[in-house]
Amino acid sequence: MTILAIVVGGGIGATLRYLLGLGFAPSTPPDFPWVTFVINMVGAFALGAVMTLLAAHRLPGPWGKPFLSTGLIGGFTTWSHFIVESDQLIGARRSGIGIVYLVVSIVLGVLAAALGARLVELRTGRPTARSA
Repeated sequence: MTILAIVVGGGIGATLRYLLGLGFAPSTPPDFPWVTFVINMVGAFALGAVMTLLAAHRLPGPWGKPFLSTGLIGGFTTWSHFIVESDQLIGARRSGIGIVYLVVSIVLGVLAAALGARLVELRTGRPTARSA
């Protein structure tokens, strides 16, 4: 059942990402890949929030965490495409943009996850073990 939860969540997440990509014309290098960047920041924020929420409250059944984290959010984010876009930027002699994209995506992704976690902690009033 866990694998089914991941498959269903991943299918939903990937479909949402695809639809967002259709809704916003994805830029191709040498432009900054805003669509992938925003999707990954939203996903990082959501993952921080969901994992913190799951640490504070158990969902019914063992499938909530794999469905939401590995499935839905994992399918929604596209860190592999982020690496391809970075390589394309560097290959198109836009190394500056490529390196900025790499660094900013990683740094802001970590900060977005931390912000999502912190907001859940503040909302629930239950700090997780890492912040206690």
